[in-house]
Amino acid sequence: MADSQYPYPPDRFDDEADAVSFHGAHRAELPFWRENLLYIIIIGAAAVLLIVLLFFIGSMGGGGDDRAEDPTSAAASEEAAGEESAEEGEGEASEEPAPEADKSTPVLVVNAGAINGLAGTWSDELEGEGWEDVSVTTADNAQQEPVVFYRAEEDAGTAQALAELVGAGEARQSDEYDAAVTFVAVNEPGEDTGGEDSGDEG
Repeated sequence: MADSQYPYPPDRFDDEADAVSFHGAHRAELPFWRENLLYIIIIGAAAVLLIVLLFFIGSMGGGGDDRAEDPTSAAASEEAAGEESAEEGEGEASEEPAPEADKSTPVLVVNAGAINGLAGTWSDELEGEGWEDVSVTTADNAQQEPVVFYRAEEDAGTAQALAELVGAGEARQSDEYDAAVTFVAVNEPGEDTGGEDSGDEG
């Protein structure tokens, strides 16, 4: 059929065009789920697998907690051992550190044991231990127990370190002697009691 706007008269080609009709069939489009069936199956399988894994992991975690609550289990034993170690560490940290000695502090050794050369023996002993300024003298009266004195509070640590070294117990603060630290010796190094020999100077 010729178009009414067609400027030319109809011819045989127009007749053939009018006689032509549509042939063949058009295939309908597939539904969305059928086009993506493979992907849907994969996603579903992955979801099921994830659920199974989560359930399995949850079951294992619950069993571990039960074992930890059992006091006879290895987990409980390790926890108890860890707590004991922590308590021991805190106890050690709370202990007071040993006093540090300033070995350049002047030390006076007093022979109060009525033993000839006692102060000199102790002087050599202390110098061998690194004490740098050691002098000696002799007490007017013999004493029974060794003692370490210090005058200033700042020398308390040094005096206590010396007292522990010579076995004099607790250092005491006193202004009886002029020296910063004074060791009143009554027996020779390594001995518990003094001898019978007497002398004027150590």
